[in-house]
Amino acid sequence: MITPIQSTNYQSYSKNNNPKFSGRFLGSIEKSSRNVEFIGRKLINLSSDVFESSTEKLIKERVNSADIKSPDYIREIVNVGKFFSPKNEIEINIHDERIKKIAQSGKPHIFIMNHDSQNKDPEMLGVFNTILYSEYLKTGQASTCPRPKIILNEDILLAMNTEKRNVFLKIGAVPIDASLTNPDTKSNAKQFIPLMRSFINGEANIFIFPEGKNAGTRGNLENRFQLGTAEIVTKLADKVPEVNVTPIGFAYNKWFQKKASSMYIGKTVTFKKEGDYISAGIGNITSEFADEGYKNFFNGRNSAILTDKGIPLPQRECPAFVGGVLCENLKICTQEAKNRLKHPIDNDFFEF
Repeated sequence: MITPIQSTNYQSYSKNNNPKFSGRFLGSIEKSSRNVEFIGRKLINLSSDVFESSTEKLIKERVNSADIKSPDYIREIVNVGKFFSPKNEIEINIHDERIKKIAQSGKPHIFIMNHDSQNKDPEMLGVFNTILYSEYLKTGQASTCPRPKIILNEDILLAMNTEKRNVFLKIGAVPIDASLTNPDTKSNAKQFIPLMRSFINGEANIFIFPEGKNAGTRGNLENRFQLGTAEIVTKLADKVPEVNVTPIGFAYNKWFQKKASSMYIGKTVTFKKEGDYISAGIGNITSEFADEGYKNFFNGRNSAILTDKGIPLPQRECPAFVGGVLCENLKICTQEAKNRLKHPIDNDFFEF
């Protein structure tokens, strides 16, 4: 059985708890928290600006001068990823050749990642981008491959100086209002409409942390997982033959351990429009960490129509169930990453 994911934001909390003031009260708390976070980011950026290295300055100059449609742009994406990658050994299941297959396919993908560390996760994303776009270079697709589009909280960019912000926008940052209470939906639509169009045209890979601002809150991944990605997938299923979503799990050891982090690149989950319904690929449900309900639902099949208690779901009712499939796959990949830290595979360690 597929478990639907319910939206877990302050607004739904307020509705469930009924008091009329709850939404305003929780909104006020979020606003205060956001202001504190913004000031912290601003101070960190000011400090890093003072101690900016000559290498970082050179990278910024090269990124700014690169034509986004040129191979040089992809080379600079790789250079940026290398520069911001953690300088330690990372366990990555690179020998499964999943990144290579994604690059060789030339198809746009959505990449979803767990968000356990505000500081380390962006670095791990940089590692993944370095490997992925290096593969595009190897396969001669640097001019035609999908460009990166990374969905992030707009406050991250607003806390930067103009020059640095422009570099991040150039390498694919897509700023949205990630507020859990009263987000600026019009502003977000202005960002998402061209993003969706680019994906449909095969011009963009989308990177997203589905937990968003729920990251760091209590509860398991099901409680933190937001439906935005599932809604994107459901809408795209109307426009393209298939929507490919690849989950990536991140896990970390203690800082003093050399082999301090692990990345597990999962099998791609493919969603397709099937008449009035949507089917989901089995993806990572064959893993030992998969829920038995999901294993029984697929029952060895490579794909299956999404259903609720055995009844096929109309497309408009699918987002919560698409979210359930995505969440389960991401949970599996995160657990695989954690397991590999305990039981490493020596030939899957890379030094960055």
